[in-house]
Amino acid sequence: MKTAFKVLTIFILVVNSIAGIAGVLGLSAAAKLTEGKTGADAAMGGVGVMAILFALIPIAVTIYMTICGLRGKYDMCFKISFVLMILNIVSFVLSDNKGTAVFSLVLSVAYCLMARKMDKGVY
Repeated sequence: MKTAFKVLTIFILVVNSIAGIAGVLGLSAAAKLTEGKTGADAAMGGVGVMAILFALIPIAVTIYMTICGLRGKYDMCFKISFVLMILNIVSFVLSDNKGTAVFSLVLSVAYCLMARKMDKGVY
């Protein structure tokens, strides 16, 4: 159980690190495209930048959760994974892309349950 938890944690960390890097690159590209623009162009660029920033918040929280899991802070890891699981449920309900939402939700539920078992000392 401990090995499976560590493998899943590293997988989630790698995937979210790649997503974070892509988000930062997209953020810089969106900011670069709106340099020197005025009016509606600047407003739309600002909306794009804000959307990317808001999308990076759950990625940062997920990376922090995985770091807690790797350090053995299973209680904090469980709490954060539970909050992210609730966000995944909301995403599943509101999303048009149900396939990705279902995969993310199943992964989130599995990780949350594994973190809970690790917190209780059940290896």
